[in-house]
Parts: sequence; C-alpha cells; structure tokens
Amino acid sequence: MKTTRLLPILFLLVSVSTTYGQHHDSKSKLTKSPPPLSFESVLSKWLSDPELKEYKMESNVMTIQPGAIDTVSHRHDCELFGYVLDGEVQIGLENKPFTIYKAGEMFYERRNILHNLAGNNLKDRKSKVLLITIIKKGREGYKPEYIPATSKN
Repeated sequence: MKTTRLLPILFLLVSVSTTYGQHHDSKSKLTKSPPPLSFESVLSKWLSDPELKEYKMESNVMTIQPGAIDTVSHRHDCELFGYVLDGEVQIGLENKPFTIYKAGEMFYERRNILHNLAGNNLKDRKSKVLLITIIKKGREGYKPEYIPATSKN
C-alpha cells in the first residue's frame, strides 16, 4: 500500500524536476546581445616631433554590429581619421544626411565637429573601422553632446 502511494509522488517529483531542468538549465545562460558599438585599442603613442610633443596618436578598431545605429551626439576634441576595414558604415555629422563609407575607404572628422550618427549599413555582418586620433594633452577624446529639446509655443 505504501508503494502505491509513493509511486504517484515519485512520478510527480521526477516530472517537476525534469520540467524545471529544461527551463532552468544551469549550463545555458541567457545571452545578452552585444553593444551596438565596441572599441578595441590598437596603439597609443606620443608623437616624437618636438613641435608636436604635446600630441598623442591613438588608434582603435570600432566594431559595429549588423544593422546597428548609434545616435548619441558627441564631439571629439581631436582630429579623427577613420579607415573602413570591413563592411560599410554610415557616418553623420552636423545633423546632415549621413555618408556611407565602404571597406577600403577613409574619412576625416575635424576637431569638435558634431558627430550624431554611426551605423552599420549591412544587416548580415559586422563592420569594422580603424579609428586614428591626434589629440593634444589634456583634451577630451569623447564628449557627449546633449541637445536640449526644443519647446513648442
């Protein structure tokens, strides 16, 4: 009699633990989607010319996820050069229509120009850009630009 009562309870426990295990697998983790843009430092060197001793060259590879668009307005208090290594990128400056640059193409952003869009024009693969900046000692390489909302009268 005890066995017949224990069987349904045992069956219930096995069922619940199997179901729980399928939905709470300790080995599988929820994967977070990568950030739309990521940066990997390549090289950072102070310039050797005595007239440029206060300036540093910094380089990074910017990776933009497929179809990603970043619209955080910002400025760089430095000269910025970009060379598209792979894919296609959209670059928007001064709130004007963006320009598309493809692998093998280069672009330039003058110091403190408003940068309001960076995106990957491709939906099926990442795009990569080598960014090279020439920045004077003490200046900010990245400064978010918060544009106040216009009021309606």
